[in-house]
Amino acid sequence: MEQIQLENLLRHKENKEVIGDSQHGFTKGKSCLTNLVAFFNSATALVDKGRETDTIYLNLCKMFDTVPHDTFVSKLERYKFDRWTTQRIRSWLYGCPCSQRLNAQGASSAKWHLSVVGHGRPLLFNVFVGDTDDGIECTLSSFADDTKLWGVIDMLEDRDAIQRDLDRLER
Repeated sequence: MEQIQLENLLRHKENKEVIGDSQHGFTKGKSCLTNLVAFFNSATALVDKGRETDTIYLNLCKMFDTVPHDTFVSKLERYKFDRWTTQRIRSWLYGCPCSQRLNAQGASSAKWHLSVVGHGRPLLFNVFVGDTDDGIECTLSSFADDTKLWGVIDMLEDRDAIQRDLDRLER
């Protein structure tokens, strides 16, 4: 069942503009290497022109684990995922226990966190952050949860633009 759901998500993602251009992780035709090359080419071109460039490195790890479920489900609906897909993911999100403990011969293990969406988790993460590019003034490049935000700094207003983008990403 999980494989069918994953294939359905992938098909929808391919047919719609769900994931922004800045995302290189878990995206067909893109990779960690394409992410690094794009950044390197852009940064070296600016440096070669004598332009000052500020880069901020962000790691959004564990972000998906802290997303309110209703926020994520509303994004699925906004991207017009079919009703069956949305209902199935809602069921996973709200019905799956967050942690589990193994009991054997009267002894209990420590609790561990369960993934609520299994193999589709990277794709669902991309769907959740798919609109991250919207409204960004500077340049954004991501591989999964590792994100770079950079821009040319010629005047004070340029620093303000980076700060506005950081504020937007935080929201």
